[in-house]
Amino acid sequence: MPESAFYAAVESRRTVRDFLPDPVPREVLDRALDAARLAPSSSNLQPWEFIIIRDPKVRQAANAACLDQQPAKTAPVLIALVTHRDTWRRNRDEILRIFKGRGPLRPSQAAYYRRIVPLIYTTGPFGILGPLKRFFSRVASLFKPTPNLMSRSDIRIMAHKSTALAAATFMLAMRAEGYDTCPMEGFDPWRAEALLGLPRGVEVNMFLAVGRRSDTGVWWDRALMPREWAVREI
Repeated sequence: MPESAFYAAVESRRTVRDFLPDPVPREVLDRALDAARLAPSSSNLQPWEFIIIRDPKVRQAANAACLDQQPAKTAPVLIALVTHRDTWRRNRDEILRIFKGRGPLRPSQAAYYRRIVPLIYTTGPFGILGPLKRFFSRVASLFKPTPNLMSRSDIRIMAHKSTALAAATFMLAMRAEGYDTCPMEGFDPWRAEALLGLPRGVEVNMFLAVGRRSDTGVWWDRALMPREWAVREI
């Protein structure tokens, strides 16, 4: 994509709150979803899942879980973007399998995924190791730069940050295709998790309404904070 096309997609992307009923072609949706899979994530563990809600009864219940917001009710496509914080072993093993399929495993790859990743993500029964790892990291940081070895709450935050990067990539990809999105954080998390049948340790990061904007889809003009509030040099 030429640079101008990328910035045009960024500039024209808006949070759209009312959609036309026009369907989104499956091939367009698939391209954007595949683009989202290319998003960066911590240790490349890709802790996300995009759940496309097709069943009319589930969609009606999902609309209600989204507080019957206008974008949820009018969008032809509704997606629940889900964060998995406990799939790191499965995903780590898949990464190693892929690397091995490309040739001999590099020592750096083996060391990182077999030693460092378990050290970071293992928190023990009921997360008991998490506070100990965090305390050790803080003490070690007094003497030399040390990463946070992370408690369960730290891992949860990291997984949600990675999932949000996938969401942003998906939204820009849809805009590049000429479609619009509305990320919704206003929803009932307990009803949403029950509706989607999510197990313990899996949470809805956001809902994404997808389609073409109507004439009244953009409710307000864009308002940006001053650049000096957002950018600082030291």
